[in-house]
Amino acid sequence: MSRPMDSQRKRLAELKKEVTKRGFDRHASILQDVSELPADLQSAAVAALAARTTIQSIVAFPPQIQRGWHYIPKQALLFTSTGVIHLLASIWPDQEPQITIIEGCGLMSMKVALLLLYGFLEIVAQGQTSPARLAMEFNTVAWQSLSRPLQQLLRGTRDMPAASAEKGMYSPAVQSSIDRLPLKFSNGLKIYGLLPGEELKGLVFQPAQWERWLYFFQRPILANTLVLLTTNYVVVIQEELKVEQGWILSYIPRNCITGIQFQPSGLWDEVSLQLKRYDQSAVYSLRLKPETVESWRKQWIQHGGLWQDVAALPV
Repeated sequence: MSRPMDSQRKRLAELKKEVTKRGFDRHASILQDVSELPADLQSAAVAALAARTTIQSIVAFPPQIQRGWHYIPKQALLFTSTGVIHLLASIWPDQEPQITIIEGCGLMSMKVALLLLYGFLEIVAQGQTSPARLAMEFNTVAWQSLSRPLQQLLRGTRDMPAASAEKGMYSPAVQSSIDRLPLKFSNGLKIYGLLPGEELKGLVFQPAQWERWLYFFQRPILANTLVLLTTNYVVVIQEELKVEQGWILSYIPRNCITGIQFQPSGLWDEVSLQLKRYDQSAVYSLRLKPETVESWRKQWIQHGGLWQDVAALPV
């Protein structure tokens, strides 16, 4: 049911006032059962899902104001043994929550931004008729409750068995590349990039790049970026272009990558990972300098990956 824009603005203003009240609890909570969800995250459809699915953990999020003005209604993530269910409350009390279901076996990409207190989670996976997208903003205080179940979700995409369930591994040759990384990114690799049981096959680091702006100034055009190739994943660890305090982490299962293309675009190249699950496709893109692209291309092909130069394709 559509609502007039004036009514929507008025409703959002009322909801924002509630969030800014003194004593409002802004932190996520761990629930034991679906019945503990707030009323505006309950519905007959949610109850039916819970009745036929074993829920392993539930993280519920209160309403938030992100980026200073953007209102986020109540949300919850329901983790199962094979996937995750995202619930998003409506701003209207008479509407049921929006439900997004993601199955781990259909996952194409996962991106997590952890920028000071701002968090953003995006998962793209095979849906019923077209790729499904789970997207949610959250306070990063909740990351400790999310990291383990999200790692479990990623493990469901593995083609090859993990060599060890406890920690990642790398060869002496790869270790020398790690030693040359900036300290922040070598730590990021160990904390976020190398998932338990994965072996690091190769990596390439791209320092940030700036361009002259208004003659006397400079502005960033490429962020510090680390691209990793592990047993089962391509992992990208980046800084946000204008915020160095934090991470943007992307995980792409190798078994859904059908090829990598790149196309020159001025000061950088546009690199596109072509993703596919059965008859559904998606693309993960990033910008890399030409020399970074060439280094990554060699490592990708060396480990059996497919590569295609878009610029060389017939028109």
